[in-house]
Amino acid sequence: MRFLVVRRGATALNWQPGSIEIPLERDVATSVNIGDYVTGEQSIALLSGSIPGMTYTPATGILAGTPTTDGTYDLSFRADDGMNPAAADWAARIADAGVVWYHNFDTQSELDQFRWMNGYGGGNDPLAADTNSPQATWVPAGGADGGGYVQFMRPQVLVAGGGSVPQDNLHWWRPFNPLTGASNGRGVDDPGANGTIPLSTFTPTDQGSQTARWSSTDNPRGGWYGHPDDQNSFYQGREFYLQIRVMADPRRSTPGNIDIGKFTNITTTNAAHSNQQLVTYAGYWSGAASVGMPNIHNVYDGYGSTTPLADLGSGPIENPTNPQWSYSFGWDTLLYHVVPGHSGVSDTLFEVWAAREGETTYTKIWQTTYMARYSSGTEDYKVHRPGWNAFMLWIFHNGAAMSEFWQRYDQIIFSHGFIPCPQV
Repeated sequence: MRFLVVRRGATALNWQPGSIEIPLERDVATSVNIGDYVTGEQSIALLSGSIPGMTYTPATGILAGTPTTDGTYDLSFRADDGMNPAAADWAARIADAGVVWYHNFDTQSELDQFRWMNGYGGGNDPLAADTNSPQATWVPAGGADGGGYVQFMRPQVLVAGGGSVPQDNLHWWRPFNPLTGASNGRGVDDPGANGTIPLSTFTPTDQGSQTARWSSTDNPRGGWYGHPDDQNSFYQGREFYLQIRVMADPRRSTPGNIDIGKFTNITTTNAAHSNQQLVTYAGYWSGAASVGMPNIHNVYDGYGSTTPLADLGSGPIENPTNPQWSYSFGWDTLLYHVVPGHSGVSDTLFEVWAAREGETTYTKIWQTTYMARYSSGTEDYKVHRPGWNAFMLWIFHNGAAMSEFWQRYDQIIFSHGFIPCPQV
């Protein structure tokens, strides 16, 4: 018996370097599908070299015949994985066994399934029936990997006599629970941390309130992440990582726009806006420090409070001696890491890494420990320790804006483990 050594060329779009060996025996008829020996690639673009008695058919990728001589034969081929480099990079990031769910918004239903409009019945708006729904748009191309993305538009609506009406009702609200394909908008079951977390079913109805109290009624209170001291049957982990690509409209930083320009919210589903939320936003610094410093990354916690958490530096975020990372207006990447702490103790860890479009390594822009607060109430689902079970995208600005602008979102990954920085 001899072996045919097939060496992989270096020109594939998503190449895995190395070689493979296919057993061949002289004078024994053999048919080999080259594609069976190629991981990930979808087609064989080229095969060069020959084996006496055997023929390669490019249309089928089949090498067939009866070897007539002994020897080791070198053949090379170029395999095409069918993906552009950005799509291949996305596929690599979501392949980790710790990934619980992800969205790259290549389908309209990924927006529809989690659309939530403040003031529209119970909030759920899967049919895009609210008057503000046209401002929440699925765009089929132009995202971080060339595919779809979500855009929220905040128009400036002028009224008679001057002034404008804020349009702050747009939300995309997704429980942390891994969901079935029928309820996640993608049509394929969530990975669920390589199958270790049971799948749930989320079925919003027009003007329904399924998002609120979701985890206590639809999934026996699953999906929470909290401190080990508080662990019980509905916790799904102690800590989590969450990666997202975001793009800011340059008009967002128009002087005069309110400071609080919210991008994301790590939150809970027991109330519309929990007092343990972690809100990422971009805007100007206050006062004289705002001059020339638009689109600064910022974070605050707590309902009804805009007091920032301590940042990676020595003082509060407003400190003009400690300039902060700002958004680039391209497809920037944010990676959050949250480790819930104890109630009443400053031991909740919150970290943020960031990379602007084109950067292939993160910059750590935020690290703090703080005292997480929690809601209380008569129902048991409202009496919970510091912890989180949902993620929101939103365009909420707490007041009038001087100009119209949008915010765009793509490539969300929720995982138990660290998520690498995009390489494309």
